[in-house]
Amino acid sequence: MREKKLWGNLKLLHPKNLEKEVHVYGYHFSWKSNVVWMVGALLGISAVGILFRLKLLCFSIVAAAVLLVLPVLVLDMYRRMYEQKRFSDVCAYMEQMLYAFQKTGKVVSALKETREIFGGGQMRRCIEEAVLHMELGRAKSERGILKESLQIIEDCYRCRKLELVHNLLLDAEEYGGEADESIVLVLEDIERFRKRGYSLQAEKKKCHTDNVISIVVATLLCAVALYVLDAMKGMFAAGSALDIFKLPVIQVSSTVFILLLLQIYVKSARRLTDDWLSAEALHDPAYILRSYDMVVGYDEGKAKKKSMLLAGMWMLPAVVFLVMGKRIPGMACLLAAAFFLLQHKAAYYLANRDVTAELYQALPQWLFEMLLLLQNNNVQVALAKSAGEAPAVLTRELSMLQERIRESPDRLQSYTDFCGKFDLPEMTSCMKMLHAFSENGTGNIRVQINHLLERVVEMQESADELRNGNIAFRMKLIFSYPVAAATVKLLMDLSVGMIVMMQILGNIGGV
Repeated sequence: MREKKLWGNLKLLHPKNLEKEVHVYGYHFSWKSNVVWMVGALLGISAVGILFRLKLLCFSIVAAAVLLVLPVLVLDMYRRMYEQKRFSDVCAYMEQMLYAFQKTGKVVSALKETREIFGGGQMRRCIEEAVLHMELGRAKSERGILKESLQIIEDCYRCRKLELVHNLLLDAEEYGGEADESIVLVLEDIERFRKRGYSLQAEKKKCHTDNVISIVVATLLCAVALYVLDAMKGMFAAGSALDIFKLPVIQVSSTVFILLLLQIYVKSARRLTDDWLSAEALHDPAYILRSYDMVVGYDEGKAKKKSMLLAGMWMLPAVVFLVMGKRIPGMACLLAAAFFLLQHKAAYYLANRDVTAELYQALPQWLFEMLLLLQNNNVQVALAKSAGEAPAVLTRELSMLQERIRESPDRLQSYTDFCGKFDLPEMTSCMKMLHAFSENGTGNIRVQINHLLERVVEMQESADELRNGNIAFRMKLIFSYPVAAATVKLLMDLSVGMIVMMQILGNIGGV
């Protein structure tokens, strides 16, 4: 995959290939624009090269690196605009589909009306393809003509919210009934979805600006330090002919420093090209499932015995080393023994924390789908329908929940034990409401669903704050990279400067 990605980036060096890739995103990029970008990039890096007085070889390396990443940065710029357009189109599509369906009650009519708000582009083409498939009236699978047609749009955008809207419309048309309440709920959720998307992107842009400022400040700081060191040679007559900038170690360190800053800039810029429509996972799914199994099946007594056994394996050499008077190896073994003695608690804490964070992401999505299903189904049926589309981290919990309800449908604990191993107070409140909903039937469905919706919104806001905070933190963390690179560069330059000054003083003393 890395070789394929590298080869793809190298192909972008050809203007025609770059133009084709930009065209894929729906924009035009001519060879004249490419020349302007290249000239601008070379002028910018030339200014940096002059600032650090790079020799021809070092400057050539830096300039080549800039020209290599320039097509990638250009393509990423158009991809950012493309992702923003996709996000805007999907939000507009979902809202218009719901409004149009309220008037006609038919998916085909709603699609045709929604098509007219898009003058062109990917969304217009997808809708036209979906309408054409519906009008042909030939299903290719057991899913049916309507589901297959809407699947065309879903495959283009890969948005969970879009699938939820389609499922609502399909259920409303297939089973009939009043869907206005559900549509109002979804419209409100879409508005919150739009606001969260734009808010996160605004935060990421702000972080990127801060990262650029950090890069500029680090560059100027290291350059100024070199000029100060170079000026200090004027204090000694014997060192007046020496040029700090021309020292090989300074040339190499400056070249590496500039390349590092270039890589940091690319890393920060690429974070802005993430897909707006997909919810970025906090952790790897396989890791989360392993952590979930660990927390659910955790036996503290057994884990403690294992930790004591591992700690004992390190205690014996620690005692031997200390008796022999070798303190450093002995203390190292003692620290290792202390670590293994507490490792089971640390591992459990980390697993519990990460799974809880992932549950905060998954539960609002599942609960919102439950709200829609409860409009026309009882709790047991809604649970069964939602389980098939639920996030992976909830699959086992939902299976156990349905089993408990089958065995003891009236017990409150059958519901409150859902995700009971994790600290989710909002979830406990929601499950109590779900139990009340099951007990009371559908007589006061509007009041009950509104109360449950309030809890779902609270969980969604908490989940969004957690996810957005995690994404923003990773962006903000890049701010420290130029500082770290500048620190290493300054330490190296100052060390070289001190050595040079000592040599000058030694020459003066010798004279």
